[in-house]
Amino acid sequence: MDVRIRLATLEDYAGFVAEAGETHAHHVAAVPRVFRSVDVAVPEEYFAQLVTGDDSDVIVAVVSGSIVGYAVLLHRRAAREMLVPRTYAHIENFGVSAAYRREGIGRQLIEACVARARERGATSLELDCWEANQEAIAFYTSLGMHVTRRYFAMDI
Repeated sequence: MDVRIRLATLEDYAGFVAEAGETHAHHVAAVPRVFRSVDVAVPEEYFAQLVTGDDSDVIVAVVSGSIVGYAVLLHRRAAREMLVPRTYAHIENFGVSAAYRREGIGRQLIEACVARARERGATSLELDCWEANQEAIAFYTSLGMHVTRRYFAMDI
């Protein structure tokens, strides 16, 4: 299978939002107390900001002209006095079409994120993942990622 990994353009919105919708539907099913069904998972204006912004990138995986995966990468700097100064990248959103999982596309997207983050001077790549998404946790762990903190919640 010929997979092309590249930066998204504004013209990629329709393909991107279809893929993001599949990822969002997965989150709705896995964490319904947090996520709800919506017509459009990522508004076009927000996508445009991500694609054209100085501190963000959208990376897409394309097979036969169709977007089958994506990563939304945010470039950050820890700047508060109490934190060690550092530059890092945060994957805000990530997804691979169910029909293309376990084909190496997710790994290629993460590798592209690492490369892009390094180009921007980052020393680490970070993301968060819902505990209910054990398949994703296993995937990220298989790439050498490790847990650095835990986020707790309580229904009240």
